[in-house]
Amino acid sequence: EGSLDMNLASITGGQPYQGPIARSSKRRTYSEQSSRLSLQSELNSPRNFDAGSHPDLFFWSLDDTDIANEDCLERVSDYVTMANSAAASLFREYINVLEAVRFSSVCPEKLSWKILEKNDEVWTLEKIGSTIQCMAGVANIRATEEEITNFLKDPRSRFSYDRTLHKTYVVSDINKDLRLIYTHHKATHCFIGHGRDLLYFAYDRKEGEKRILAHASCTHPKCPVDPEIQRATLYETGYIIEPLPETGLSSVVYIVKMDMGGYIPEALQRWIKRSQPKILFEIKKYFER
Repeated sequence: EGSLDMNLASITGGQPYQGPIARSSKRRTYSEQSSRLSLQSELNSPRNFDAGSHPDLFFWSLDDTDIANEDCLERVSDYVTMANSAAASLFREYINVLEAVRFSSVCPEKLSWKILEKNDEVWTLEKIGSTIQCMAGVANIRATEEEITNFLKDPRSRFSYDRTLHKTYVVSDINKDLRLIYTHHKATHCFIGHGRDLLYFAYDRKEGEKRILAHASCTHPKCPVDPEIQRATLYETGYIIEPLPETGLSSVVYIVKMDMGGYIPEALQRWIKRSQPKILFEIKKYFER
């Protein structure tokens, strides 16, 4: 237990971030400098939305214009703004998850997450009262923050730790830190019919010693919905990686929020919810082989 007792002093403080504001209709000029907003200022910004009550606020969409076109810099800026909002929201949940890890035996009634399972490998948690699949995993992995980040950023590496993955490819590289990724998941024992697919952005952000890899669903004209495949919706999801000095380990927190869409029997829903955060177990095994 002590190995997962993480220090919150450096990440708490300020007003809690409660979800991204709705997309503005005002035109913006893309600027790499302006897009790299301080995560702390994002967390401190006042918001009037409760992300848990308005999950639709995390499903972002752009119109059918190819962002590779030089005339579409505004849409590039939109993707960057969306990614910053997702990173801030993911970081807020990360704080909540660590609070549950530290204080579950002291004041569980004040926590927004509950621990389902804990062992020496991976701790599994569930968000209390969520209407969508909202799970988290916490683990210490024997690898550097950079090694884990590079591994997770490569879409092909997912085949080594996600047994449901059938196909994946990069739809578009927005910039060096942001790309759009398509995945198709297919496994008869956990998905119905033709499985589920996802189109989401993957954003890499460095904040102090922590690395944030934030994901959330989006749309792109190069990757329309296939009527033969149920498209799932990914809300703020991803990894927060932090090196643990002088141990050779890195702390990894994986948070996943997803609506599978369509009909799935309740028993399978429970299985999927509990198996998602255990992806960390497979990642841990990969680095310890």
